[in-house]
Amino acid sequence: MSKVIALAGKGGVGKSTIATQIIRSLSKNDIVLAIDADPNSNLPEKLGIEAEGTIGDMRNSSVEDPDSIPAGMSRHEYMAMSVRRLIAESDKVDMLVMGRPEGVGCYCFTNNVLKECFEDIIPKYKFTVIDNEAGMEHLSRKVIPFADNLLIVSDPTLIGIKTAARLKELAKDVKISVEKTILVINNVTSDVSALIKESQSLGFDATVTIPHDDLISKAAMESTELNIPKDSKFGKAVEELITIL
Repeated sequence: MSKVIALAGKGGVGKSTIATQIIRSLSKNDIVLAIDADPNSNLPEKLGIEAEGTIGDMRNSSVEDPDSIPAGMSRHEYMAMSVRRLIAESDKVDMLVMGRPEGVGCYCFTNNVLKECFEDIIPKYKFTVIDNEAGMEHLSRKVIPFADNLLIVSDPTLIGIKTAARLKELAKDVKISVEKTILVINNVTSDVSALIKESQSLGFDATVTIPHDDLISKAAMESTELNIPKDSKFGKAVEELITIL
């Protein structure tokens, strides 16, 4: 069965770093579809994959230059074909970057085409990992139809936990289809039992902690690509997280 894992969280909490590690781990045995749905993210760089372009740019181009659509092909057919062409393939990870559309106009047509494409594409993969922006726009607009697991990443602070809880409620309010919502407290350096207790009162299905690991900052200084060993503190914690997905 296909499983969709979506990550969300405010900027700077390590969401894309965790997404990268999850993708690398899952791709050891299966080809994973990675969707970068956060315009401020750099998931392709962290995975060492060169993106083929973004869906946002493709949409803008088709609106600004309608003549770019080949003769005899409808706009719907052209956009559906273009979405598939934007998937950058590597040995174990296929990457699709959403990007951010610019300019005026309604995006309903584009969103409907994308929804159809994802309903066809996602079931072809055993795992799909989606790195979302905090507002979870593509999930809330039903462009990406559902998530089996929604991981909301927080820093180890009470404000961070409460922000994560608001994101959980946002997902519920806009009727995002989610089987399990997991709080991930990242970059932990001390006892966070009080935060875990608070998270339990806020209705998360599970709470997972990931310890601070100097390897993260060291790797980021040496390369844009991120590949943290599975036997590191960070790597082991992510492996444990994967077991409950």
